[in-house]
Amino acid sequence: MEQIEKRAKRNEERTGWDLDHAGRQLPGGTERRDVVRNRRLIVETARVLFDERGVTGVTMEEVARVAGVGKGTLYRRFSNKGLLCQALLDEPTRKLQREVLGDLGDASMGPVEKLGCFLERLVTFTEENLDLLYGGHETLAGAERLAHFDHPAHEWRRSTALGLLRLAQRTGDLDQGLDAGYLADALLAPLDIDLYYHQRRVRGISPGRIANGLRSLLPG
Repeated sequence: MEQIEKRAKRNEERTGWDLDHAGRQLPGGTERRDVVRNRRLIVETARVLFDERGVTGVTMEEVARVAGVGKGTLYRRFSNKGLLCQALLDEPTRKLQREVLGDLGDASMGPVEKLGCFLERLVTFTEENLDLLYGGHETLAGAERLAHFDHPAHEWRRSTALGLLRLAQRTGDLDQGLDAGYLADALLAPLDIDLYYHQRRVRGISPGRIANGLRSLLPG
C-alpha cells in the first residue's frame, strides 16, 4: 500500500494537473485535493493489481480494499471496471495519436499507404494493451457493450480511416464509387477486441499475421 501511494504521488508531481474519471486533464484543477488524491490512488492501485493478476482476475471490491477507500468512493468515480481501464489507457492512447499524426504528415506516403500504416499501429496498440482493452470490455452487456462505438477513441479511429479513404478517392488512388463510410467500419471490424482476443489467445494467430491480413483488405 505504501508503495502504491508513493507511485500515485510521483504521478501527481510529474503531471501537475487533475484528472477526470477517465484520467484526462481537468481545466483549472478545480477539484478538492482529497478527491484528486483518491482518484489517483484508485487508478494506481488498479494498475498494480492488473499488472500482477490481469484485469479479469481483479474485482472492483478488491481495488477499493487495497486502495483503502470505500466502495462508494470507488463507484462514484469509476462505475465499472471499464472506466478504470480507460483511465489506464489514456497515456498509451495519447502516444498512439502522436505516432499517427507523425505518419499523416509524412509526404513520402500516399493516403492508402498511410491507411495501411495506421492499421498496423492499431494492431500494435491493441497487442500492447490487450488485457486492459479486453478486461474492461468483458463484463459489459447490452447498451454498455455497444457504447464503445460512440467513445471518442473509436470515433477518432473511424474518422482517421474515413478521412484517408476519402483523400484517396480525391487523388484518384481509389474509385469514386467506393462506399468509404462502410469500408472505414469494415477495416476496423477485425480489431474488435473480442475477435482480436480470440484470435490471439485462443487461435494463436500472431500480430504480424493480423496486420498483414488487415493490409490485404485495403482496396486498390
